[in-house]
Amino acid sequence: MKQFLARHPHIVRIAAVSLIAGLGSTGFLVWVASAQGLNPAAITGDAKGYLLLADNLRTQQVFSVATSAPFYPESFRAPGYPFFLALLYTVTGSWLGTLFLQALLLSVAPVLLYLLIRPYHERAAFWGSIVYALEPLRLFYSASLLSDALFAALLLAALLCLQRARGSWRYAGATGFILGISILVRPIAVFLPFVFAGFALWSYRPLLQGVKIAGIIVVIAVLTVLPWSLRNYELFGSFNVSSVGAANLMLYNAPEFLKFNPAPEGRVVYERFKEEQEMLPREEALSLARTPIFTASFKEVIQGEELSYLFFHVFKTMPFFLSDGLRDVIRLFNVEIGTMPNITTDLLTGRVGNIISYLLGGGIAIWLFIIGITFWGITTLFWLWCVVQTLRGRMHYSWAFLGVLILYFALLTGPVSNARYRLPIEGFLIASAAAVVLKRHEA
Repeated sequence: MKQFLARHPHIVRIAAVSLIAGLGSTGFLVWVASAQGLNPAAITGDAKGYLLLADNLRTQQVFSVATSAPFYPESFRAPGYPFFLALLYTVTGSWLGTLFLQALLLSVAPVLLYLLIRPYHERAAFWGSIVYALEPLRLFYSASLLSDALFAALLLAALLCLQRARGSWRYAGATGFILGISILVRPIAVFLPFVFAGFALWSYRPLLQGVKIAGIIVVIAVLTVLPWSLRNYELFGSFNVSSVGAANLMLYNAPEFLKFNPAPEGRVVYERFKEEQEMLPREEALSLARTPIFTASFKEVIQGEELSYLFFHVFKTMPFFLSDGLRDVIRLFNVEIGTMPNITTDLLTGRVGNIISYLLGGGIAIWLFIIGITFWGITTLFWLWCVVQTLRGRMHYSWAFLGVLILYFALLTGPVSNARYRLPIEGFLIASAAAVVLKRHEA
């Protein structure tokens, strides 16, 4: 142990900071929630849904959000995180214990970030990981029964395995397996095996080695997800992991787009869909069986307005890079911060007055907004400069791959973008910014 401490002091420091911050923030959030009469394990609606699924897995051996028989099978949420929660509950025997055990396990994420970045810039890896370990939103989601922090840790683990997969079939297989698990935790990862395979084909030489590694990654990822896909096909006639992606097209993207571009034909389609949706029980309204209806209706809404929607979709990714997220967190604890405007929607629709009125309102929410948008705005600018420097050949090409992953999550998240969905790539943004700053300082 002494030898390890002496040989890897940075790892030890990052692990200590992350562990203390993670457990400390969990204790603080539990105390604040309890003081407000809230259940610390079920602060958000999503957390309540995950708890219900995990409880049914433990007690009824079914994957359902129903509270009594018959337990209609769930297909809106993916199974990975509820299984993870059920496993942790088996170990701890309580949801409060599960919260602390999760925070303990996920404190490894900053260490994984350090190990990933270290080969390209050791100082950036260290300081980027320290900032990531202390980042408030990462701490909140690590202390909440939500899938985001687990997914972020899995993504880092998959990248570490990919980094070591050159000439190693075991690491290539591990990469595919972790990606498969990631898809079952958050279906947004469904295309990542092909992105990782593309990186292997592009960077590994000889080409045959890259082809083999890429093939192993994709095949293992598919095989990992296949049992769940077969279950869904048997029950709902779809191989998709969940219906959440298709549902969001009509439940969120379409109405937000119509605020920006109120095309009469699209409005008629959406109102017809909304009326039909509201008449269905929850288990049918969000079922995988309705994915063809979600996608077909969405295509009708944007028909003839595809370019307009593309602009809208890209513009609405701004919160992914700039949103502070802290206001959303403190509001969960019954702290009054006023009505927050949808800034990107107001900008798109020309209602700048709403934004100005909000900013002139003062209070803690405004300061959090200013601090958050300043920090993430500067971080994003430094990341963009990192991309430029990489394209000019002045930084290792792996920074470009991390940039591809950042754009992957930003664009696939699109109009639902907020700080929560930035969590999987926060570490990459911070480390990229640190690399640019430190490289300039060293020069």
